[in-house]
Amino acid sequence: MQAIKIVFLLCAFVLFTAEAAAPKLFSEGIIKYDVYINASSKPDGIYVVSVKGSQIKRELAMNSGYNNVTIYNSKTGNMLSLDMSNDMKYALEMSPEEIKEKNKRFDGAVLTPLEDTKKIAGYRCVSSKVTYTNSASATFYYTTELLPQNENINTMFPSLQGIPLEYEIKNANSINMRFVATVVDIQSVESAVFAIPADYKIVSKAELEKIK
Repeated sequence: MQAIKIVFLLCAFVLFTAEAAAPKLFSEGIIKYDVYINASSKPDGIYVVSVKGSQIKRELAMNSGYNNVTIYNSKTGNMLSLDMSNDMKYALEMSPEEIKEKNKRFDGAVLTPLEDTKKIAGYRCVSSKVTYTNSASATFYYTTELLPQNENINTMFPSLQGIPLEYEIKNANSINMRFVATVVDIQSVESAVFAIPADYKIVSKAELEKIK
């Protein structure tokens, strides 16, 4: 009888450990990042990623006043981009073909595991290096404790099995931007979050160029 109890306890422990180690599917929630420009020691802005199934909203709000919002729907393949920092009430609509062309620079990216680890926003993260076909590279940290249901969250890191919680990008003006997650909130997100403001008009790239 004692032997049976021991076996039962061992089985229960193994099952508990497996469940504790199993990654959670991130299908709905919000991730907030502090944004640092170049070597800044204090945040220069905030970046918020909201997810609800097939919908992804990204909002970048900088202390300088720049505020850009993109709303992507993987079911339609379309994306809307809203510049919230000026008086032009237009939402630029990008087709799946235009998005594919825009993200072409990430195709063929190679991910190389590194040894460094640290906790970010309460999650254990491992380091990795991404190298693109144009020879550009960057080190980033991601957690394997969360798996994105919508792979479009990881546009910059194709085939990544996890969610990046610290990474860097260099924009067209060679300004280095570092994103560090401060909050990962797995919660219900209202559908209204992904709606464009009523006073915004959806336009194509060609239409927007004519307006400008």
